[in-house]
Amino acid sequence: MQQTLRVLMALVVVTLSVALVADELSASSAALIGEGERQMQAQDIDGAIATLTRAVEADPASSLAHTRLGGAYLLNGQYDPAIAAFREAISADTANADAFVGMAVAYMHTKRLTLAKAALNEAKRIEPGDSARIDEVVQWIDQNAEKTSGANHR
Repeated sequence: MQQTLRVLMALVVVTLSVALVADELSASSAALIGEGERQMQAQDIDGAIATLTRAVEADPASSLAHTRLGGAYLLNGQYDPAIAAFREAISADTANADAFVGMAVAYMHTKRLTLAKAALNEAKRIEPGDSARIDEVVQWIDQNAEKTSGANHR
């Protein structure tokens, strides 16, 4: 499980370093997202959460701002706020595969394996290029869901 989570975390971290799409965002939100990304790379996760919260406030319709905030919460081990941020990202852009992957990682950490699997399947549908890696994780979830009778599979 640890290796699977590491693979997913690496995928999320790589996703967090993607270049900004300036025309999607207001200038202030883009600058705040850039600063939040720099803070995450410098391991200042609390600072990143504060900065990315301001980015969301500056542009509440920005799926990218919500995704980055979810990633910061995820890196900080705050899984329920991460899930909420990823949900907001998906509400703003239903084709945001990165938000589905991040949400799946948070669900895995909270032992909500059925929801993690559903989020990964949606990410795979949106971005079929990562199918092989996502299929491995979905297979792992299926195997562990069968083995773990006490886990929360809602």
